[in-house]
Amino acid sequence: MSDWSEVRNLAEKLKSVQTAESTHYLSERICVDIISHLINSGRLRLIRTIDGRALLTENELFKEIVEELASRRGRISLLELSKILEVDYPVIESHANKLLSDPYEYLTERCLLVAGELMTKSFIRRIAEEIRDRLEFRGVMSMIELSRVYNFTPQFLTSIISEYNGVLFNVHRDGDRLYTHLFMAKQTSKVLGYLSAVITPISLADCGGTLDVPLKILSKLINTLISSGKLKGTLTAGKSVYTPLCYLKAQDAFISNFVKQNGYVEWSIVQRIGISDPSSYLRSHFPSAIHNKGFTICESTISQIRAVLEDKALDTSWIDVSHYLPPVFSAQEREWVIKPLLTKADFVPISEYMYLYSANNLSEHISCFDDFIREQAAIAATEQKQKACSKPSKSILATSEEAPARSLEKKGKSGGFGGRSREIKTKHVKKKYLKRSVDSDEEDDQEEICVESYLPRDRLLPLLIPSVGVDAPEDLIEGVLDKLLPNIHEKFLSLVKSVYLQTSDSSKNRDKCLAEKDSLISTILSIQLFERGSLAVDDADLRSQLLRQLIRGEVSTFVNRLYVLLAQNYEVDWPNLAVEYPSSGKGKKNKQKKGNEEEVVPKHSVDLSPSDITFQQREVLADLLSKMGDGPTKEASLLVQRINACLRLNTDFSVSGEGLPLDEIFSLCDDLAHSHLGINLSVSVLRSGAAKRKRQDRLLALEIASKTEQQMTNAANTEEGNYLASVSLAGAALFGQCLAGWPLPVHGKLVPHLTAWITRMLSSPANTSLSYAAAVNELRAAKAGEQLTRLTELVVQEARRGEDMSVMTGSEKKDLLDQLLSTASRCLRAMESNSRKSSND
Repeated sequence: MSDWSEVRNLAEKLKSVQTAESTHYLSERICVDIISHLINSGRLRLIRTIDGRALLTENELFKEIVEELASRRGRISLLELSKILEVDYPVIESHANKLLSDPYEYLTERCLLVAGELMTKSFIRRIAEEIRDRLEFRGVMSMIELSRVYNFTPQFLTSIISEYNGVLFNVHRDGDRLYTHLFMAKQTSKVLGYLSAVITPISLADCGGTLDVPLKILSKLINTLISSGKLKGTLTAGKSVYTPLCYLKAQDAFISNFVKQNGYVEWSIVQRIGISDPSSYLRSHFPSAIHNKGFTICESTISQIRAVLEDKALDTSWIDVSHYLPPVFSAQEREWVIKPLLTKADFVPISEYMYLYSANNLSEHISCFDDFIREQAAIAATEQKQKACSKPSKSILATSEEAPARSLEKKGKSGGFGGRSREIKTKHVKKKYLKRSVDSDEEDDQEEICVESYLPRDRLLPLLIPSVGVDAPEDLIEGVLDKLLPNIHEKFLSLVKSVYLQTSDSSKNRDKCLAEKDSLISTILSIQLFERGSLAVDDADLRSQLLRQLIRGEVSTFVNRLYVLLAQNYEVDWPNLAVEYPSSGKGKKNKQKKGNEEEVVPKHSVDLSPSDITFQQREVLADLLSKMGDGPTKEASLLVQRINACLRLNTDFSVSGEGLPLDEIFSLCDDLAHSHLGINLSVSVLRSGAAKRKRQDRLLALEIASKTEQQMTNAANTEEGNYLASVSLAGAALFGQCLAGWPLPVHGKLVPHLTAWITRMLSSPANTSLSYAAAVNELRAAKAGEQLTRLTELVVQEARRGEDMSVMTGSEKKDLLDQLLSTASRCLRAMESNSRKSSND
């Protein structure tokens, strides 16, 4: 074992070695290269400073980071560490992350890295303690203030408060603000004390301004106090108004007492005392009452009125409603209350529901005016007769002998098949000018009777007073008279009409009706031919559509002509087309121009066309005739109603059985014409199958075919407007008549369907039993079905795309029309030849 002397010798040797100068030494550059090689090879782990003059081990860097963190009381930014230690920021950041993952190797507590700052848990706890002290001192603080004080983000402060809330302090957070429980308790006491003394509604804004309490906190405190039962009242959502319970009770008591005393309450009164939704309030508090917009009426008031109405022992025929309803009720409110009660009661309202009068007694009062009405009616009829005798009467009936043929000549003004289409009114523009002269002629024929001049109120009231009662109020008597006036006027006019018809000479109207007989019979013949043609079509759907079109068109026009004659015969002002005429100079000029145009044609031929009379106007005629009293007009009204019922379109037509689809209509029209117009239409004779009748029908059918072919030629030559649709329409009518044997009531919308049927019939095997077999062979040879189909498709395409985008050139159109015209001409010649052979046979 060495002693102390040996130790001193070794120390001296070491000192001598250290102080001795060496002949071999390493330069600074070599030392740097050696250290770099060792670091790169992984044998040595060192960290260079930013200036490169110093080297640090990792342990030394960790030690210096911890020392700097301790010197800064547990919080330092990584950027400051990089500057102080003169080490690159990425190196500091990586070592700080290692320090966070394993802090207990160098520290005794955990660290956090927040927003580039390294903090210890003790520092964070110290911050939480400072926040606690500040809150206890002030009671309330905002997160923004704390962020400014500690230079922390609100999110990090929120995490600190959430971590230590309930540990170091107890705070209540509302959005951005923090409140201590002590502060909240003080505010609760203030709010409770203040609102407990409130007796009227108060807004939260006023309350918060007075107590210096934020609105959000105030609202939550009030809800908490109300739910806990400490505060008696309600908080209205949306309006932020607190209403004390004592005020609500006072409102309820006021409204309840008002309803008990008056039997009703106005909603405006409820609103004036502070209830914003009177409807919901009153419906909830008075569920058995009757509520209207503006009033709520107690059930007892309604029950009282109902009891009076149901009282069988009522000793008077009228009831004064003002005794049961409040005087503030207007006529509208009285009607709203009483009208539902009158559904099962025998009373009618008088003077805007001010009185209720027995319906039975009311109807009996008309008899007190009978003598006076008869006297005045006789006077009025005499005056009307004198006026009528001094002026010639004129007819407003437009003759329509050529209705079936003329209907084929109508051309539509829009794309598609416009001919015979009910949607297109080709003469609508001229109607307003033509109607003016009609009205002026009617005014010349019969002046309107001023009923008030014959039945003045001052002469009717004295007749009514004894019947109603001398003690009855004046406004009640006037109201009863107002109720009776419509019936009085109607009875007066009916008597005037009856007396006038009985005393007037009706031979003139009879002559007019007889003059129309030939035209009406000719129309019936044409309609029967169209009916035969429709029934000859073997396609059930097409046959049904053709019959519907026949009833809608030719048959309706024929019936309208009869109705116009009937109205003239009984001098009924029908139909009334409401047309206004301009009073300016332009209107006068148009009227003068129309008068010049009508110099060639009689006025009655253009004034009004029966084809424009609608189904509603036919119903009006039945009503007018029924109101003219019993007798012939009543019978005529019943016949008109039956004919109108037959004219209603039916989807199912019976083509077999006892009769044809139009038999009932013709039979009723025959009865109407024979009984009321003096015309014998001889429908049964026209329906007979005599040989002479058949020859006449064939000639008439051939005449219609000839006119159709001529219209087809004219339409093709004009090339104006929608001429292709007109050619297609006429061609379908002609070829269809050739196949069916009789004319068809062709409609523009039926052309595609009818064309398909024609094509199918022509493609089927030849049938020698057809009426025009030779003409059908001509159609087959010329492939008329294909030609007509091409033209129909072209019309449809041009209607959809426009004429400018036609799929066929002008020359192609002309060639197609020439082919169709040639086929139609040969077909017509074959039909004429076949007709001549039949006549010879």
